[in-house]
Amino acid sequence: MIDVIYFFVFVVLCFFTIFPTTEIESVGLTVDQWCSRYVTDGFVQYHIKLTSFKLLLHTSMPLCYFLVLWLLAWINPAEFGTAVQFTVSGQYLWNISISLAIALFIVTNVNVLYWAMDAWSNHPIAKKLQRFTTPMMPDWRSVATNINDEYRRDTKMVIRSNAISTLVVTESWIIKTNLYGISVARQNESSLVAYKVDFQDVLTDTVDATQFINIAVKPPQERLQFTIRVNGDHFKDFQDHVNRPIVLLPSVQFRSVIDRFVDVFKEQVALNPIVPSTAIASIEGDNCLACLQVIPDVKIQKHCLDVGADGLLLPDDQRCQPCHCRPLWCVSCLALWFASRQQKSERDTWLSKKATCPMCRARFCVLDVCMIEENVGRIQE
Repeated sequence: MIDVIYFFVFVVLCFFTIFPTTEIESVGLTVDQWCSRYVTDGFVQYHIKLTSFKLLLHTSMPLCYFLVLWLLAWINPAEFGTAVQFTVSGQYLWNISISLAIALFIVTNVNVLYWAMDAWSNHPIAKKLQRFTTPMMPDWRSVATNINDEYRRDTKMVIRSNAISTLVVTESWIIKTNLYGISVARQNESSLVAYKVDFQDVLTDTVDATQFINIAVKPPQERLQFTIRVNGDHFKDFQDHVNRPIVLLPSVQFRSVIDRFVDVFKEQVALNPIVPSTAIASIEGDNCLACLQVIPDVKIQKHCLDVGADGLLLPDDQRCQPCHCRPLWCVSCLALWFASRQQKSERDTWLSKKATCPMCRARFCVLDVCMIEENVGRIQE
């Protein structure tokens, strides 16, 4: 029974070694962080050595399990001797398992030694970079140097997709790191196609459904095509960093958290009292100060009752305040301003929060945002 417990403990340790959690990363107990302390080469060379070390480490885990059992049996034969006797001499299946573990370890070592020959020219990453050679970059090392130089610049974008994958966008390259390799594409030769949007529950302070956009990166070499998943919150930044247009297929209906909040904000404003156009100064010829595209169609005018969720009167420093500014904003831009003043971790309660007027800093809530009479129809657009 004791050997079964140690087996499951070992499996758990192996699992979190391969797929570290955020808590494990925060204390620096990951293979990536250990290697970063000793491997100081450029980005490409670092991942060549990192993937080789990971492969050696992960394939040695089965052999380590048997070695630990033997060591425990030698230290405490009364408790673990039965387990070793069972695993080594008692069962043919366990003998085969040990043999396979030793063979896997030997084959992996030989394979990594082959990769390391000729300064790692036989590594799969090096062979992949060889496909991007040009007259200006005649071999894979020149391509790697170009990637390393761009990675050092502040203009790069790095998005951690999950525990084993990271997306890196430099001025010329799109790179996706994986457990045992990387996928690379040169931006000016590749097409980007967003083909699917899926949702995933992400546990932060609350459980929130996060949108992920699946994008196919298609370089001219069909064998080098790969897929990346970009969090909806990072999609706009990703668009800004790539120098290629992203083709959105008709089936892709992507709406960010901010876009959805603007729609809900508009729905609430449509239920609020309407401000007669005769009660405000003329805004004819004026455009929204934020977008400069449409005329201002809302005014901040206090209508809320200054009571909290418990029905009690709010203290003075939490009450909404009168705003005497003339209409300067459209409802969409005011909704964006309202959202920008909130905490990201409190998305579920944004609509019940408060913000300040962009001009006079008077405190207001969504109940104080009123449509101007002559523009009521536009909120339905």
